Amino acid sequence: MAKTTPGGTAFGISIGLAFIGGYADAASFLLAQTFTGHLTGNCVLAAVSVASKEWNLAADRLLAVAAFLAGILASLAFSRILLSQLKRYSLATAMFLEVLLITSACLLLANHANNELFILCMCLALGIQNDALRNTHQVSVHSTYMTGMVTSLVQKGFGYWLFDRSVESESSRDSASTAIHVLAPMWISFMLGALGGAVIVACFHELGLLGIALLLGLLIYVELKAN
Repeated sequence: MAKTTPGGTAFGISIGLAFIGGYADAASFLLAQTFTGHLTGNCVLAAVSVASKEWNLAADRLLAVAAFLAGILASLAFSRILLSQLKRYSLATAMFLEVLLITSACLLLANHANNELFILCMCLALGIQNDALRNTHQVSVHSTYMTGMVTSLVQKGFGYWLFDRSVESESSRDSASTAIHVLAPMWISFMLGALGGAVIVACFHELGLLGIALLLGLLIYVELKAN
């Protein structure tokens, strides 16, 4: 699972998944005090929890790290065994698995299951998403966390706008321009997703997670139609 379909659909899917990444991370933190879309925050929070002797919370955050990595590995393994004629549906399949996991997470919380099962489902889902979308228009992307992409955006923007363009090749300028046009909207979409997820989950609690499933369903339809 590596890329979206060509053309405008690829960009639209990337924007949508970035929105979902922000939405899911904000929602999970409100519901379980744990991030589910990236490793850095959970590693820091786990260390803080250990220092504070909050052992259960530290265990939850370490579980999130392990489950996110497991999601990436599961996506990699699945893409290896997928029949060659079905490869073009790999992203849609990944998003469908994500729908199942996030819906399960919602049902678990609604039935008062413990946080660990919720964290496991959410982190597996976001790990799968992170591996399923690796590049858009030959630009490396991550739809569940922004640190690396924002760093790349600043680097590309600095080189594109502040240096003398005459000393750069045309292909380098085109590459930088493409990266800026992909990464900047994804960053904005992620932030809007985080805001939207926080507001919706604050209002509707675990039922707010169903918003992610609905958005994923729309993206699956768009991806399948493009194929």
